[in-house]
Amino acid sequence: MLGGEKKSASSGAHRAPLERNSALDPLLSRPRPSSVALCGILGTLMLAASLAVYFLSVHTLFGQEFDEVVWEGFYPLFTKKIPYLAFLPALFTTEGFIVSLMCAMGLAGFVWAGARRKFGLALQMLIFSVVAGVASTLWKHLTYRPDLLSRARVFNTSPSGHSTAMLIACFLLLMGCTPSSRAWVAIFDWVAASILGISLVVERWHRPSDVVTAFFFVSSVGLYSLMFTGKSRMDDPGKRKSRPWLQVLCTLMIVLSAFGLAWGFYLVFQVSPGVQFDALWIQGPSCLAASLLISSSAMLGIGLFGMMHQLTSSPLSPIGLIGPPPRPRSPRRRKREEAREQKQRIEIG
Repeated sequence: MLGGEKKSASSGAHRAPLERNSALDPLLSRPRPSSVALCGILGTLMLAASLAVYFLSVHTLFGQEFDEVVWEGFYPLFTKKIPYLAFLPALFTTEGFIVSLMCAMGLAGFVWAGARRKFGLALQMLIFSVVAGVASTLWKHLTYRPDLLSRARVFNTSPSGHSTAMLIACFLLLMGCTPSSRAWVAIFDWVAASILGISLVVERWHRPSDVVTAFFFVSSVGLYSLMFTGKSRMDDPGKRKSRPWLQVLCTLMIVLSAFGLAWGFYLVFQVSPGVQFDALWIQGPSCLAASLLISSSAMLGIGLFGMMHQLTSSPLSPIGLIGPPPRPRSPRRRKREEAREQKQRIEIG
């Protein structure tokens, strides 16, 4: 009985400071309201961008003509200009390889979260992946593609299902990884998503607008999901600290993606006079514009998601930086350390 009372008293003494700290510092259990609001604003902007790209590319004559130019000219141009990278589109459009890669990335995110004992985070990741996948599938199959070109393929392929699945896997890996690994994971995610998106267009699996629409849409769902971050889904107190590499990287990704998108849309504007006439000189700039738009949309989504994931899961505060008090030593450990110290005294003496 005495041992049980002593144990309960020590555990209660350990929990009491945490409860007081949680009452004094709400950032231990939920992110800042400004971060939550910013997630909602950025998610809405990304959703608006996804809808705008979808409408301009699917429901306008120029959008369908531009997609058709890239569809017909990207593969011969890519294999001619960059023959030493021709294996990448073939590899990333191999069904077995790409499905295995996406499953491995998503599963690694869940395993990482489980190893960190972030079971609430794993549930948040599961809900995000289901909502993003189901919503993208419904959008793709419940909408139609008008036949504005006699030679156009009239079945709807926007948003791209493969691009949706890849970016979901990228976000799952980024959410589940340890805070110290987020910068490296963000770089890996962008490279994988960009190669897949460009490969789908080169191998004529999807139009460029399908990929860009999917990247913007999944980014919006991911940012919306971060609004519900809290409690066990956040980083542990005491392990929170400023991540200069991640901050610099996400800022650089957002800035570079903005320039890349601006350059891509500028090229689209430049080739617009020759699109309706199928001029040969527009194939090179059109394929370059498609590559820029695909890689920049992936970079923008991953940069914004990485930035907001850090802000919502690891808000800095004095108590969060100091962390909870250390657990008292168990009697067995205390005896073992005393015996080790006594042995060292005997050896020295």
